[in-house]
Amino acid sequence: MLPETVSRRVAVVAAAVFWPALFAFAAAYPGYSHLHRAVSELGAFGAPHAVAWNIIGFIIPGLLLAVCGGRAALAIDGRRSLLFWLLVISGLGFAGAGVFPAEMRNGIPRMQSPWTAGHVLMISLSGFPWVIAAFVLASRVRRSTRWRRLLPISLALAVVAFLGLGLNVFGRSIPMLADAPGLAQRLAFAVYFAWFLAVGALFLANTGDERAIA
Repeated sequence: MLPETVSRRVAVVAAAVFWPALFAFAAAYPGYSHLHRAVSELGAFGAPHAVAWNIIGFIIPGLLLAVCGGRAALAIDGRRSLLFWLLVISGLGFAGAGVFPAEMRNGIPRMQSPWTAGHVLMISLSGFPWVIAAFVLASRVRRSTRWRRLLPISLALAVVAFLGLGLNVFGRSIPMLADAPGLAQRLAFAVYFAWFLAVGALFLANTGDERAIA
């Protein structure tokens, strides 16, 4: 098992891989706009360098986040609990978005395609378990004599996760972002990565051996 300090750095590596790759692959895609085009379009069938993006942009960061989330859950609970599996599933769902690329036509997903259905399923498995995990984490922190001092920030992180998912799902309904759905999605992705970075920094630093759960 990876040491906790190494697991914390894994989230940093995931972000350091994803964000430069996002801008690099977008720059290699003629006509691509961060304001208007989905991140998934970089890996869709027929996109330039789609396979490379799916590996570098989705699969590698997702696997790294699964490691970080699972290790943080173990630091909090001391066992493979509901929190562990929710965070691992979230990271694996993110990775799975690269395993099941979407089929798109002129930037519009072909929802009747099984590949697109698989891609949407993977994105959903990344987002919804993550938000549930954020609230489960806050609940576990509240019950822990060891971590209770982090309850306010844990609750704040849960609210931020909920808002981040809302950005991705309802971005087109937000007046300031209605004409920039790509920006709304990138803000949601930023919240997602920032959440894992924060959790890694909070719960995987100098954790010692205690596992006190009230």
